Amino acid sequence: MDVPQGSSIVSPQTFPYMVAAFTSLVGFSLIMQVLRGRLGTPEGDQPGDPFLGANFKTMAIIATAIALHVILLEIAGYVIAATVCFFGVAYGFGSRKYLKDLGISLAFALVVYFSFTIGLNINLPSGFFEGVFGNG
Repeated sequence: MDVPQGSSIVSPQTFPYMVAAFTSLVGFSLIMQVLRGRLGTPEGDQPGDPFLGANFKTMAIIATAIALHVILLEIAGYVIAATVCFFGVAYGFGSRKYLKDLGISLAFALVVYFSFTIGLNINLPSGFFEGVFGNG
């Protein structure tokens, strides 16, 4: 992020720091409540409904998709990394329409990429497509 010279206390970095502080505070307070034994009731449960444990397979698939996004971002570029991530999350949540999910993932990744690079003038990593998308 380019910070202008001579910027005062309120700079372009102020808002991200405020959001990070707020989310860290909320996360810490939720951790403290769970450690104290105050587990929340999942939304939509009625008294007497059986408790369903966490679905670790789904969590592992989604965590893997996000990790692949982080790994592929600089190597392959945003479009490929985001497509893999979006497809992995759709797969993790149970969608089995592979071609449709892949097409939607690619289209959404391209919309986000061009919205940021052209609309907001924020260069996302191009990876393999350096020079093809016009920002290299």
